[in-house]
Amino acid sequence: MSKLEREQLIEDDSMIMLDVGPWAIRKHEKIGYYCSLFATSMKKKWDSRVYLDLFAGSGKCIIRNKGQIIPGSPLLSLSVNDPFDLYIFCEKNEEYISALQKRVAKFFPDRTCEFICGDINLCMENLFDKIPKFSSQHKGLTFCFVDPFNIGEINFDTIRSIQGNIFVDFLVLIPSFMDINRNEVHYTRAHDNSLDIYLGIDSWRKKWRNQRRPSMIFGDFIAQEFCLQMKELGYLYEGPSDLELIRGENNQPLYHLAFFSKHELGLKFWRETVMNTEPQLSLWPRGEF
Repeated sequence: MSKLEREQLIEDDSMIMLDVGPWAIRKHEKIGYYCSLFATSMKKKWDSRVYLDLFAGSGKCIIRNKGQIIPGSPLLSLSVNDPFDLYIFCEKNEEYISALQKRVAKFFPDRTCEFICGDINLCMENLFDKIPKFSSQHKGLTFCFVDPFNIGEINFDTIRSIQGNIFVDFLVLIPSFMDINRNEVHYTRAHDNSLDIYLGIDSWRKKWRNQRRPSMIFGDFIAQEFCLQMKELGYLYEGPSDLELIRGENNQPLYHLAFFSKHELGLKFWRETVMNTEPQLSLWPRGEF
């Protein structure tokens, strides 16, 4: 994109924006970098490349207490030099998705986009209706970004269903500290099944009680359990070193970013993304992003 086009993406257009902390800049830089790397590298390897965003938001975010506007994951994915063949944006907030549709129409009118308004856990049939029917003659690969505010927004059965129907890599935000660790007392109550739904299992309870590392923090433990569940689905996972912990302004841990692919090349792309999105190597200069 040209400098002018980038500037337009961070202008105040008087439509609703998500209020986020400054740590979101780092996350969005990684999304933008990976989308660009994925879209270009896979262009000649697959007949169709699909970008799927399960919590798309409104397309723009504003940094809390600073007034700085940054493009959200939808606009970042749409901005790549080699656009995806299809974009699917899911969002349950009607005001958010309305603003997103208007922004997409303004900045990227030539992109092929589908919008789903509703709880993604309840909209799977609608989602699969919008994804092309791939075959050995028409191969498709999807990159799915999963960015919930808390564990209650995503069911593991939803992820299981998506990967069972299409070839897909996932980038998942695990709210390990901003939600899970903070609410340990609540989530570990016998009658609360929130984590059972989030992980797709209830065996985590016994493992937590019997763990041999009593000093292990609950948020780290559940993040590990989530990754092990993804491994059960055939995704590559070697251990906690594959996770990236995102911290807040005061260095407090907030959440983990976890990338999942069934192929080493996908993991290679993610590791390159992590390495090349350090602050001094930002894809979007701090003064412009």
